[in-house]
Amino acid sequence: MQLTSVGRRSYGRYKLVIDESDAESVVRFLFQTKVLDPNRTTVFRLSDFPNDVNNELKNVEILSTIKLCMETGRTILMINTRRIHGALYDVFNQNFSIMATGDTRKIFSKVAIGPKTLDVVVHEDFQCVVHINRSEMKEVPAPFLSRFQKYSLSIENFYRLQFKKLSKDDQTCLTNVEAKLNSFIDCFGAKNFFGLNNDTLYSCLLSLLECEDNGICRISNIDRQYTQLTIRTKSFIENTSNINQRLLRSILSKLMQIVSSESMIFKLPTFEDETARSLCENYFYQQEHFSLENFIRQLITRSQTQADDDQNMNRTTDEGVLNVNVLITTKIMIYTRTSPYILSLNKLSKYRLLGNRNNVDYETINAMTDILNLVSTCDNLT
Repeated sequence: MQLTSVGRRSYGRYKLVIDESDAESVVRFLFQTKVLDPNRTTVFRLSDFPNDVNNELKNVEILSTIKLCMETGRTILMINTRRIHGALYDVFNQNFSIMATGDTRKIFSKVAIGPKTLDVVVHEDFQCVVHINRSEMKEVPAPFLSRFQKYSLSIENFYRLQFKKLSKDDQTCLTNVEAKLNSFIDCFGAKNFFGLNNDTLYSCLLSLLECEDNGICRISNIDRQYTQLTIRTKSFIENTSNINQRLLRSILSKLMQIVSSESMIFKLPTFEDETARSLCENYFYQQEHFSLENFIRQLITRSQTQADDDQNMNRTTDEGVLNVNVLITTKIMIYTRTSPYILSLNKLSKYRLLGNRNNVDYETINAMTDILNLVSTCDNLT
């Protein structure tokens, strides 16, 4: 028996999330904002490597797990799963049939698993969320889009939602910070920031917010946001007792990580002397922009829980030295100029990258570092 139109409307169509970031950032925020419950959501993500694309056994395994989620009423989040969408045609269209016995009923839908098409029980709590990137929209057939409730989400959307939950004072504070950051970007020119896009600034602003389970949001403590790569900027960020200035400097430091050195040198004279000196120290002394070796050492060297002694001496506030919980950054994207040195890096040149054996920590860093040059690998295969 087919589910009546009235009954079908009560279930609602499944959801299609269009990610404006093209980097799956929206997925992370769906969980952080509790839109998706991590305890009740199973994520399915397929790769585009040739061996995976043609792996029918892997597809059957994933579809079998989806079948189990349908039966138990879990929520599934499907990322880059277009090659198995055909197997779930009836599920996406909610072509359900019902078997009723007395006061109980079961809902069924067909799922194609391998060469067989099975009638699968659909729990009434089951929900399906399909994720696609905005750049993929041109390739998505219109009939597929019509099956879902569609939501176009960006990092700015999540920031604005969290922003509305802040107190009036916090909203005023962040509004001023956002305006000054936009002015800073305009001063340098967006083209001089490597990788800058419409979501970069809002991603930084969103990192300043934290929300409780009851929905109340507030500006988080900056001391909780230092990583092994940013702990050296502590003196730059906290060289003032004004919380607005601290928030501003915290994000300025992040933006300066991706600004070109030429534009930094060219623009510094346009600032007041004290501001220019502070920006110069942060960019050229507290951040690493010129040595890949030093950057890697800083990335993998065990972090300290306090700022360096020289940073503590430069503090201008009356606060005592505070212990800092340093977070560990594990994923980094480095923008470099194209050069034979960079393109030729491979496992055999690790010694050349990390210096020589006279360095005290060479053996430790050598054991923790490996180099995979995809360009060299592809060249060797052709």
